[in-house]
Amino acid sequence: MRKLSQHKYHPLAIATLLAALLINTAFVWYLETQRSQRQQLAMNQTAQAFLNQLQLRLERSFTAAYAIAAGINQAGAEQIEFKAYARELLSYYPDILAISLAPDGVINDVYPLEGNQQLLGFDLFAHPEQSKEAERAKAAGKLRLNGPFPLVQGGMGVVARLPLFQLSDVVSFQGFINVTLRLDPILDSLHRDYFQQSHYAYQLWRYDADERRQIIWRHANLPPGSTAFTLALADNPWQLDMHYQATWQERLTFWLEVMFALFSSLLLYSFALFYLQLSSQRGLLKHQVAERTEELQQTLQRYRSFVQASNTGGWEYDQSRNFLQCSQEYFSMLGRKRDQYDQSGQDNLSTCWLDLLHPDDVTPASKAFIDYLQQPVSMYESQFRMRHQDGHWVWILSRGRTMLNEDGSPSTITVGTHIDISTQKQAEMRLRLLEQLFEQSSEGMLVTDPNHTILLVNKAFTTISGYNSDEVIGKTPKLLSSGKHNKDFYEAMQQAIQRHGNWQGEIWNRRKNGELYPEWLSISQIRDTRGQLSHYVALFSDISNYKQNQEKLNLLAHFDTLTQLPNRTLLIDRTEQAIQRAKRAGHQIAMLFIDLDRFKKINDALGHEVGDEILVQAAQRLQTMTRSQDTLSRLSSDEFILLLPDTNQEAAGRLAKRILETMQTPYQFARDPLSISASIGIAIYPNDGDNFFELNKHADIAMFKAKEDGRNKYCFFTAGMQNQFNRQLQLENALRLAIEHNQLQLVYQPQLCLNNNKLTGFEALLRWQHPELGFISPAEFIPVAEQSGLMIKLGEWVLQHAIQQQKKWFQQGYTELVMAINLSPVQFRQPELLTIISTQLELAKLPAQCIELEITESAMVEDAEQAIKTVDAIRQKGIWIAIDDFGTGYSSLSYLKRFHLNKLKIDQSFVRELLDSLEDRAIVTAIIRMAQSLGLKTIAEGVETAEHQSLLQQLGCDEIQGYHYGRPMPAEAATAFLQQQIASPPSQP
Repeated sequence: MRKLSQHKYHPLAIATLLAALLINTAFVWYLETQRSQRQQLAMNQTAQAFLNQLQLRLERSFTAAYAIAAGINQAGAEQIEFKAYARELLSYYPDILAISLAPDGVINDVYPLEGNQQLLGFDLFAHPEQSKEAERAKAAGKLRLNGPFPLVQGGMGVVARLPLFQLSDVVSFQGFINVTLRLDPILDSLHRDYFQQSHYAYQLWRYDADERRQIIWRHANLPPGSTAFTLALADNPWQLDMHYQATWQERLTFWLEVMFALFSSLLLYSFALFYLQLSSQRGLLKHQVAERTEELQQTLQRYRSFVQASNTGGWEYDQSRNFLQCSQEYFSMLGRKRDQYDQSGQDNLSTCWLDLLHPDDVTPASKAFIDYLQQPVSMYESQFRMRHQDGHWVWILSRGRTMLNEDGSPSTITVGTHIDISTQKQAEMRLRLLEQLFEQSSEGMLVTDPNHTILLVNKAFTTISGYNSDEVIGKTPKLLSSGKHNKDFYEAMQQAIQRHGNWQGEIWNRRKNGELYPEWLSISQIRDTRGQLSHYVALFSDISNYKQNQEKLNLLAHFDTLTQLPNRTLLIDRTEQAIQRAKRAGHQIAMLFIDLDRFKKINDALGHEVGDEILVQAAQRLQTMTRSQDTLSRLSSDEFILLLPDTNQEAAGRLAKRILETMQTPYQFARDPLSISASIGIAIYPNDGDNFFELNKHADIAMFKAKEDGRNKYCFFTAGMQNQFNRQLQLENALRLAIEHNQLQLVYQPQLCLNNNKLTGFEALLRWQHPELGFISPAEFIPVAEQSGLMIKLGEWVLQHAIQQQKKWFQQGYTELVMAINLSPVQFRQPELLTIISTQLELAKLPAQCIELEITESAMVEDAEQAIKTVDAIRQKGIWIAIDDFGTGYSSLSYLKRFHLNKLKIDQSFVRELLDSLEDRAIVTAIIRMAQSLGLKTIAEGVETAEHQSLLQQLGCDEIQGYHYGRPMPAEAATAFLQQQIASPPSQP
């Protein structure tokens, strides 16, 4: 040390010290550089991995826009089931927040709708923040990434906006398909995967539509000199700036290295020359390391690019340990992460591979891999399906090769790749489907090149033309030419194809056997991705049968198939022509509407064959009475129209009378002769109408008037008939609303027992008070209800409300009362009548004997056998049945004996004159005696005085009903009346 101190200022010592300091400083700098390079390499890898994953997740989600566009182009914007289509897509794209359609830039449909309702009606071109982005996407004509920007749903997001255009003569903009992603969850997820445990300061930014710098994502402030990485996203590049932030341990290490350098400089003072030489070697080594590091970085980047571009996952299998190691890309294509699986276990192969295989592929895939391992002389290759994280199956192409030892023998290590070939599999499936459609299509198809050389034909082509594929491939469609079309026809066809891209129409062609046939032909151009014409496709079908059927239809369109008479279409045409001629000549025209009476009953009873024969014979009879200028038409079923040009009212009446006489002549059949009458309505031009429809309507109205007057008559149309018809139509429409709007009301008229002078029950009577038409009598609206088909609904309403009122009285303790309810003939013939009544009684929890059904005589004798069955079924339920208005109808003992009835109701027309008319008294007396002999009770209606009541009691009548005892009253008044009668019954008259 002393010697050293003596020479401490020696220039060599100083040079040595300086050299030592220089070397140590260089060493410290070298260490710091290596650390910085490692940090830079790690940062580059992290940044590239982050950007690759970000780009993969964004661009994968954006493909949903192309899927929607493909669906729209294939099915049409109006035909595609957008919600079902979008719902199916979202199951494959977990990062998508919403998919929406924006025709002309205004969103009108979105899926899912929940949480995205505020998007409906959102105008992209009107929004201050998105309008420029939307305009750029429209101008670019392709998918463009817009954003990030605040979402309407909340948070920050990006939108892939794909413009749609209508391709025709002029390309027209249709709107956008928008795929919306919430960016925050994606960035947070990637942050957790790549940056959560790192020490980087970074920021993600882009230039917005106004060329302003927009910070998308930032973590700490960046110092100058940060590393920039670019992410290209659909013409909207993003940039990631990163800088490594040293930790306090790294800073401490640096200063310890500096201190160590100073200390070592003193220790290595005497080794200057050696140190200088070592420094030189280290410099060279540093240079080599830098070059090698750069080379490795470039190789690694290229490798990553190749892997990402090929969508390839890597695997390595050690047969000796049964150990399978897979790359992250291997799992990424299955939507999984490598850390989900334990890579250290010995049963690793089954957990990572076998468990993910499709059940149908486990055996063949395992066998293929085992067979290869037993003889690894060539490359291993297998295709199978593996389960994606979201549940769908991914087709995998697996390839591999066993590594060789130094001596050339197979090692235990097999390495390989996994490639997602789902798209290729789908393309193969679609191609097979198109091939099947092409071959199995019922339409003939042929494909030519741009020079019209036939390349391909299907089976239907051979069936229709007679040529097989070998006879036409390589030739042109001219060999099918019929010779019926001139050069101008084909030139016009070609011009249409060039102008519009397609042509369709009817054309004549020639089969192989020389036969000419008509076909419907459609020719379309097919262009490649560059827009160049690549093929022509022709579809055609043989329309020979169609042409023949069209001729038959033209005949059927104007004539009735049964009677061969002109039908309605031809009748309208001839009527309008006759009106034009009559207008010029000042003549009249008569239209006779002829309807066979009760034809439906004859048709139902004897069968349609007899009915058809009657119509044919009736048509023949009518034709014998027509002139050459007349038109006889069968309008429908049993309705005929006879148009008589140049005929006045008097002549029409004479002819109508002759027709009635002729129609009554018995029709001859194999069975006994059958007679049938007709009713005729007559309208005269121009007084009753100046066109077919008015004349037809007025003749129809007159015909119904003839039927109302007793049938087998003819009537001329009058204005009064129109008024009556309008009134009925008005009542029919009003009655439909009256049922729905509760304009109807039930009133209840009490009934008195003459034996004990007690109240026995009420008859429910229907009333209608219209808000505008006022009170409408049942005698007027009940026939309208029966004719219009409303009687069933009206009758059910009466049943329901009457039984409900009876339920209230029953619950109040009036259990002996009987509610009399009228049934119309239409209700009585209703098959479900007993079911409806039973249901109402069960709902009200009432015994059957609480109600009494009143049925008219005419309803029961119209179909006596069916009526007997219906009455018996009702009686078996315990419900009483009374004959209403007895004495005004058939009044026959023969049917009274057959029907098991309970009561006869004597019509008020006999009771009204009972005191003054001996005939009425005799009729009432006879009815009472007859009922007593049959074990039936009697009730007289229309009793208005005490004298009426006294006389009826003397004659032996059981019950009465009328104004003398009580008028019809609403439910509240009827309840009060009931309470009063129970408290103080009336005395004997």
